[in-house]
Amino acid sequence: MMARLGIELGARTLRGVRLEGWYRTRARTVEIEWDREHPAEAVAALRQHLGPAPRIALALDLPLLFTKQVKLPALEPAAKRSILRLEPERFFAVRAEDIVPAVRGEDDLVFAAREGPLAEWVAALEQLGPVDVVEPGPVALARALGRASVTTAVTLLDAERDGIGVVEMCEGRVVRARRVFGGLDAVASALRDNGGTPATLYLSPWSEDRGRALGVLLPDATLRALPAVADVDGAFLPAYGAALATGAARDFARTLVPPELATRITTRRRRALALASAACAAALAFALTSVDASRVRATRELGAGLEALRQRAAPALALQNELDALDRKARAIRQIESERAAPLRVLLALSQHLPAGAYLRGLRLSGGDGQIDGYAPNASRLVAQLGGVPEFRDVHFLSATNRVAAGDKTYESFALAFRYAAAP
Repeated sequence: MMARLGIELGARTLRGVRLEGWYRTRARTVEIEWDREHPAEAVAALRQHLGPAPRIALALDLPLLFTKQVKLPALEPAAKRSILRLEPERFFAVRAEDIVPAVRGEDDLVFAAREGPLAEWVAALEQLGPVDVVEPGPVALARALGRASVTTAVTLLDAERDGIGVVEMCEGRVVRARRVFGGLDAVASALRDNGGTPATLYLSPWSEDRGRALGVLLPDATLRALPAVADVDGAFLPAYGAALATGAARDFARTLVPPELATRITTRRRRALALASAACAAALAFALTSVDASRVRATRELGAGLEALRQRAAPALALQNELDALDRKARAIRQIESERAAPLRVLLALSQHLPAGAYLRGLRLSGGDGQIDGYAPNASRLVAQLGGVPEFRDVHFLSATNRVAAGDKTYESFALAFRYAAAP
C-alpha cells in the first residue's frame, strides 16, 4: 500500500501522521511549530521527519475555520456551496475575501476557511506530494474515533489562548462545533446551555490539573483523554483521520478543497485511471499472448514426447502384434481340434456299438460329421443302436437299404450319416 500522509494544520503547530504498510499499518508521527505566514520552514521539517508521500490529506483545526449553522434552501451540497461563495460576507465575518465552505445536505452545519491563505498552505505542502483532500479537523477527528468505536461523544480541544474547541458527535457525525473563550468556566456554562452536561468528556491535550478543574465544574461528567487508535496518540487523531481519507472519491462540496485544487485532483485521478486502464489492457494482452504461446509450446512439446514414446514402443508393439497373431492361430487350431473327431476314436466307438454281424465298407470323416456304409443283418436296428449312444448324434440313412444274399444269409446294405462328439 502506498504511503499516506495526514497533516493537521493548527493555529501554531502542525501535526503529521504517516501511514505505511498493507496488512498491519505502521504509523509515524511528528509535531512541529509553524508560522502560518511563512510555512516553508515547517514544510522542510515535515520532509525531514516524515518524508514525501504520494497522497497527502489536510485537516484544518477550529482556530483556522469559520463554523456556523446556516439556513439555506433544500439544495444539493454543490448548490449550497455556490450560494455561500457568491456572498460570503452575508454569512461569515469576512470582508472582500473568498471562502471555501464545506456544506452538507442533511443538516445546516457549515465549515469554511479563507481561500487565499488556504491556497498558500496547499501550495507549500504540495512540495511533499499531491494533496488529495482538505477537510475540517472535527470531521477527520470523528473518522479516527470511529476506528475506536467512539461514535457519540463530546471532545474539548484546548488550544489555550486560541480558545477551546467543543466538538459534539452523534453516531459518527459531527453535529456541532464551536470555539469557546473565557476558560473552563465558559466551557462548562456552554455545555450546560446546550442540552446539559454530557456523560463523558474527552479532553485533548490531557492535563491532570485542567482535568481536575473541569471535574469540579462538571461533577456529573466523566473526563477522559482521547484514546489512542492504531498506536496513534490521541493528540494526533485529526491528522490520522485525514490520512484515512486519502484515495477515496468524494463530493468536493463537502470538503474544504478550493475549486482550482479540485480541478487538479480530478485531472490527476483521470490520468491515473487512464494509466491504470492502459496498464490493465497491456497486461491482459500480454497474458493472452503468453497463454497462446504457452499453448503452442505445450502442444509442440507434447507432440515431440509422443513421437519419442512411439519410437521407443515400436519394438514392443511389433512383438505384441506377433503374439496376438500367434494367439489367434492357436485358438483357431484348438477350435478345429475340438470340432474334428479323431478317426481312430470314431472307429473304436463304432466297433464297440455296431451290432454283431455288421461290417463296414467305408468311413468318411469331415470335422465332426461322418458317413459309413456297409452291410448288416438288420439296418434299421443299426440306426436305433447307434442313435442311443451319446457320442453319435443325428444318425440317419443317406439312401434306401437293399437286401443282398451272401451264402445262406441275407444282409441289408446301408449308408448312414452321423455327427460324432466325443464324451467329455
